[in-house]
Amino acid sequence: MEISRKTGAVIAQTAVYLLAALVFLLPLVRLLLMGVTLEDGYGLDNFATLLAEERTREAIVNTIIIAVTSTVLAAVCGSGLAFLTAYCNIKRKGLIEFLVLLPFIIPSYIITLSWSSFLSSRGAFNQFLTSLGLPAVDIYTMGGIILVLGFCNIPIVYVNVVHMLRKIPRDMEWAARACGYSQRQAMIKINLVSAIPAIAAGSVLAFLSAIDNFSVPAFLGISSGIPVLSTYIYENAIGFGPNAFPLAAALSMILSVIAVAGTLLEGFFVKRGASLDSIKEDFSVRVHFKNSLRLCLEWGALALLLILNIIPMVSMVASSFLKAYGLDFAPKNLTLKNFAFVFHNRGVVSAIRTSLILAVVTTIVCIAAGTAIAYAKLRMKSRAAVILEKCASLTYAIPGIVLALAMIFHWVEPLPGVRPGIYGTINILVVAYITRYLVLQIKGSTTALLTVDPAMEEACAASGRGFLAKWTKILVPLVTGPILSGAFMIFVPALTELTLSSILASAGTKTIGLTIFNYQQGGDYNLAAAMSVLVTILVVAGYCLINRKKLTYAQKEETGYEPTYTAGHKKLQQNPGPQGN
Repeated sequence: MEISRKTGAVIAQTAVYLLAALVFLLPLVRLLLMGVTLEDGYGLDNFATLLAEERTREAIVNTIIIAVTSTVLAAVCGSGLAFLTAYCNIKRKGLIEFLVLLPFIIPSYIITLSWSSFLSSRGAFNQFLTSLGLPAVDIYTMGGIILVLGFCNIPIVYVNVVHMLRKIPRDMEWAARACGYSQRQAMIKINLVSAIPAIAAGSVLAFLSAIDNFSVPAFLGISSGIPVLSTYIYENAIGFGPNAFPLAAALSMILSVIAVAGTLLEGFFVKRGASLDSIKEDFSVRVHFKNSLRLCLEWGALALLLILNIIPMVSMVASSFLKAYGLDFAPKNLTLKNFAFVFHNRGVVSAIRTSLILAVVTTIVCIAAGTAIAYAKLRMKSRAAVILEKCASLTYAIPGIVLALAMIFHWVEPLPGVRPGIYGTINILVVAYITRYLVLQIKGSTTALLTVDPAMEEACAASGRGFLAKWTKILVPLVTGPILSGAFMIFVPALTELTLSSILASAGTKTIGLTIFNYQQGGDYNLAAAMSVLVTILVVAGYCLINRKKLTYAQKEETGYEPTYTAGHKKLQQNPGPQGN
C-alpha cells in the first residue's frame, strides 16, 4: 500500500511538471524558436533586419523614453499621495484613496478615451486655451502618452509605498527625535530611507506596466505615427508576408528581455524591504499640520485627483450623448442613439456576451486551480505546486502582447501531430486568459488559506472526518469570502481585456475591449465613449459592491483611520502590475 501511494505521488508530480511545461513554458520556448527561425534554418538575421530599420530603433527609443518619464511621474505623485494618507492629519482619506485607485479599477483604454475626449481639438479645455491666445494641447503626442501612462500607474506606486510607510516603527522616529533630530530630519533620515525599497519596487512595477501597456500607445500613437514596441509588435503580427511572425517574435524577445530584467530588479528591491513584512501596519497620524496647511493639502490632493480621474471621465460621458464627434454640448446636439446602438447592435451584444463568458470561465477555473495549487503548496509542501506557481508567474510577468504571440505559435500544434483546433475560436482566449491570470488566484488563495489555523484541519481528521468534510465544513466556509473578493481582480481584467484579444480574437470572438478599440480606430468616437461609459459604470459598481466595507473609514482624532482591507485590495498590493490592458 505504501509503495502504491509513493508511485501515485510520483505519477501525480510528473503530471504536474508536464502540465507546467505544456501550458506555461513551451509557448515561450516556441516564441524563442520563432524569433530565430529563418527560411533555411535558424539564426539571428531577424534581429539584424529589425535593428537595421529606422522604425525599429525609433520604437525602442520611444518605449524607453515613455516608460522612464511616465514612471517618474507616477513615482512622484504616488509617493506624495501615499505620504499624505499614511502620515498626515488630513481628512477624507477614504475618498482620496478611492480616487487614487480608480485608474487601477478602470481599464487604461477607457482612461485614454476620456483624456482624448477632454483634450480634443474642439473640447472645452482647448477652446478655453485658444480664447486666451494660448496654443491648444494635443494629446496625440509623446507627451500625451507619457501623461496618460503616468496617471494610470500612480496606483501601482501608491499601494507599494503606503503600506511600507505604515509599517515603519514609530520607535525609530522617536529614537531619532531623542538624538536631537527635528521631525523633518527624522522623516528624511528614517522614514524616507526605510521606504526607498518600496518606492523603487513600485517604480520598477510602473516601468514594467508602461512597457507592457498596449492600449494607451495604440489609442494615442498609432494614428499619429508614434511607434513603441508593443504596438510595433502588433503591426508586424497582423501584417502579411512570410517574415511577419518571425519578425514579430524577434521584437517580442527584445521586449521580454527588458521585462524580465525589470522583474528581477523589482524582486531585488522587494527583498530589501522584506524585513518589515511581518510588522503590523500603524494607521496613526504622525505628522500634524496646522489647520490652514492641512486644508490646503487636503483640498489640493482632492482637486488634483478630480482633475486627473474625474473631469476627463465627465467629458467622455458628455461626448457619449453627442450626435457626432466635435459638436458643442448643446441640447440640439444631444441624443441617446449611441446607447441605443450599443444595446441593440448584434456585434456589440456578441462582444459583451463573449467577454462575459471569458471572464466567468476564467475566474471559475482560476479559483479551482489556484486554490488547489495554494493548498498543495501550504499544507502538503508540494514542490510541484511551487514550480507550477513560478511558471505561472513567468507568463504574468512578460508583456501581454508577447504572450499572445506565444499562444499562437504554441497552440496551433502544441505537440507533434496534435492539432487541437482552438486557434481562431473562443477556446484560445480562455487558455490565454487562464495562463495570464492564474498566478493572481494562487497568491490570493495562499493569503486566504494562511488565515486558517491548520489545527482546525487536524482536529477534523482526528475526529474521523475525511478530506471532503474538511473542505466542506472548515475550509470552504472560512476562505470563500476572501477568495471570491480576490477573484474580482481576475474577473474585471478578463472582462475588459484588450491586449491578448487584439491578437487572438477572430471575427466571431471579438471582446468588449477590442470592440471599443475598433470603434476608436475607425473614428466612431461617440460610440466608443458610450460603450466605455457602460463598462465604467459596471466596473466601478462591482468594485464598490465587493469593497463596500473598505470604503467606510473610521476617522479617529488620535489613531487616524484604518480601512477594512479585502483580499482584492491585498491582491493589488501583491501584484499591482503589469496590467493586461
